[in-house]
Amino acid sequence: MKQKWLKTTYIFTGIFIFAILFRLFFIEIYSIPSGSMEDTLLPGDKVLVNKLVYGPKLPASPYDIPWINLVWFLQAGASANPDSVYWNYRRLPGFSTVKRGDVMVFSHPLWGGRNNFFIKRCMALTGDTLAIEGGKAKINGQFLREPALSKKVYEIWPDSTRQFSRLADSLGLQSFGHHVRSRERGLIEMLLTENQKNQLLESGGIDSIKIKTSPPDSSRWVYPKTRNFAWTIDDYGPLVIPFQGMAIKLNYRNFLLYGRTINRLEKVKLEERDGLYYLGEEPATRYVFRQNYYFMLGDNRTNSNDSRYWGFVLEENIVGKAGLVLFNYRYGEFKWERVVKRVK
Repeated sequence: MKQKWLKTTYIFTGIFIFAILFRLFFIEIYSIPSGSMEDTLLPGDKVLVNKLVYGPKLPASPYDIPWINLVWFLQAGASANPDSVYWNYRRLPGFSTVKRGDVMVFSHPLWGGRNNFFIKRCMALTGDTLAIEGGKAKINGQFLREPALSKKVYEIWPDSTRQFSRLADSLGLQSFGHHVRSRERGLIEMLLTENQKNQLLESGGIDSIKIKTSPPDSSRWVYPKTRNFAWTIDDYGPLVIPFQGMAIKLNYRNFLLYGRTINRLEKVKLEERDGLYYLGEEPATRYVFRQNYYFMLGDNRTNSNDSRYWGFVLEENIVGKAGLVLFNYRYGEFKWERVVKRVK
């Protein structure tokens, strides 16, 4: 009887440990709360994230270990701090490195601590020079091919508004709830994926089509919000993505571009005093970055809170690569067409 009890205990303990290790080092499921990655990912999607691709990140504290963190919370009581760091950052070897276009989960670099997870597409790698011109991403001087399901607002001038409406209906655009409106005579504004835009072009009946870009007024500026740059979500950069060992000259322009990253993410005190720059209390003319960074964009380019607003993502904040939509369930509705869909 005692042996049977011990065997049962060992089995349950083994299952418990395996479950912890599986979530920590292999695969975890995340839920999509917003439309910032439409139509690649939809609100309500349950996404399987593979941690082995880039290598699983080791926990920074007991608060990062599933179920163990509950015990730690109870033990710490009122002094519990889930963002406490007990162990330095380490990542086990992975099968691959981060590539442009990867859809990944990461903890937000500035807001909400280590458990504030975001999911976006990696648009620029460490060391890349990124620009966005007329709503199109450009890396190292070359325009990128847009993801098939990325969405933008287009301004369309059809040969005939009536014929265009029939064309849009025949392509099923209206049935997916895409917003269409006439702003001026002959002009139609429409939210389209890259695939849908190409379908319209191939079908004919369109005089011209272009991305509707954000106006350059100060209310639309993104980080750094200053007249020196006046960057918007559709006209942005050029900007070099920092990498470990990259040296920059400390001047006013670089202070605006990289000062927050150095202070908040590198955790080095950088100040400007009367036109001179100080690292801590020491005057300095250059800064060498200590970590690698990436630039993230949402596929729903006009409706995504991403690196255009808050900057770079540290390498150590990356959790894993999104590989598969398992299913979609939201507001009591199950979407069968979202079952087991590969994330591209």
